[in-house]
Amino acid sequence: MNLRFLFALAVSKAVYHGMRLLGRQASYLPGWFAVKLCPDYLRHIRKAETVICVTGTDGKTTTANLLSDLLTASGRKVANNRIGSNTEFGIATAMTCSVTLGNRCRVDAVVLEVDEHYARIVCPKVRSDYIVITNVLRDSLQRNAHPEYVAGKLSQIDCPHAKLILNADELCSALLLPENPRVYYAIARQEGDGVIPPNRVNDCPDCPRCGAALDYDYVRYAHVGHVHCEKCGFASPAADWLAEGLDTKNRRLTLRRGDRVYDLPMLHDSVFNIYNELAAVAVLYEMGLSADAIRAALEATALTKTRLTEMQVGGVTVVSMMAKSNNSLPVSMVFDYIRKKPGKKAVILALDDLDESKSSERIGWIYDTDYAFLNDENIVQIIATGVRCWDHEVRLLLAGVPREKLVCMQDELAAIEQLHRSGTESVYLLHDMSSYSRSVAALEKIRKVLEGAL
Repeated sequence: MNLRFLFALAVSKAVYHGMRLLGRQASYLPGWFAVKLCPDYLRHIRKAETVICVTGTDGKTTTANLLSDLLTASGRKVANNRIGSNTEFGIATAMTCSVTLGNRCRVDAVVLEVDEHYARIVCPKVRSDYIVITNVLRDSLQRNAHPEYVAGKLSQIDCPHAKLILNADELCSALLLPENPRVYYAIARQEGDGVIPPNRVNDCPDCPRCGAALDYDYVRYAHVGHVHCEKCGFASPAADWLAEGLDTKNRRLTLRRGDRVYDLPMLHDSVFNIYNELAAVAVLYEMGLSADAIRAALEATALTKTRLTEMQVGGVTVVSMMAKSNNSLPVSMVFDYIRKKPGKKAVILALDDLDESKSSERIGWIYDTDYAFLNDENIVQIIATGVRCWDHEVRLLLAGVPREKLVCMQDELAAIEQLHRSGTESVYLLHDMSSYSRSVAALEKIRKVLEGAL
């Protein structure tokens, strides 16, 4: 066995346990030591029976965490990188935790969230059995603004035996790595799906085969939907897993695979989380889990609280949702989701870290986001907080939101004290990844305001 690798493994484990004793997450540094000491560390480490890599623009954290939870619920022992980095060093840390000091695998499966820039490096090294590509959409302006750029990175993955799990409704990812075996999932046309995107962004207007303008049979958001080309006959791939019936009221979905129809729990009623669930179900089925086992695992699982939290306070529904700032499309989708929910609503925008030293100076994404979704008569109040609150206010005014609906204060907790209690049926707190810890305190503040304790 490679002595350099074993030394790197020992050092990585020592750093990991030392940092954990100090109360640190130890998500990055142990892997950094491992790779620096042994550049081929990931190639040498003992492979689990199943290795699943989840990459793409949006939804990879939710999908990877969901897969880990579902596999755990089904009785598998799982290693993952859910606590931290999705680059090579963070993944090396997760792999360190998956083996013993003697490099004997101690888990049944490894589920890895992989940054789309690193997928071409990581997936071959860990010898992926399954690669989930959630989507290729417009992303953070400073690193992934163009889907073509992201697709170019993902097209460099050299892992020919890995089975791809792909969204048939999203062409930029559905057509990647054509030589790999693949399984497609999709959502059938639903009530409300039109032929014109509800938002301004469409990054796939032309046929990938002949270059003619694509015809959308229906579109859900951005370029996600079902298309065909009148000129050459190209069409969206046929789905192996097709969600036909979405009962959002009772949180159930009807899923078809060939002649078989399955009734499954719906973990959340937002379309982007339904896509995440479909991806996870497809992976589990390909791994050999029965429909009953998948259903039982779904019944015992919920979405990660850092992504979504719901509670009832005095008859008011309070929802905390992660909305990744600097990323116009996911934020637009969250705005659209809120707009479509019934009842009178208040929205709290906590999309920027209040620590100015960590805040981005780039605000272009705000103007690429569809704030017009918040210009709705059932949204009775919008509270903008954080160091960019004034930029959010300007953008809301440009979208036509009446000034009297707006509260703009940098201090998040002080702003929440302005929350209207009377007539508000639901409150949506939108936080960024970096501001999750603050959202916990914000939720407690919202509870006190609604209970009249302040």
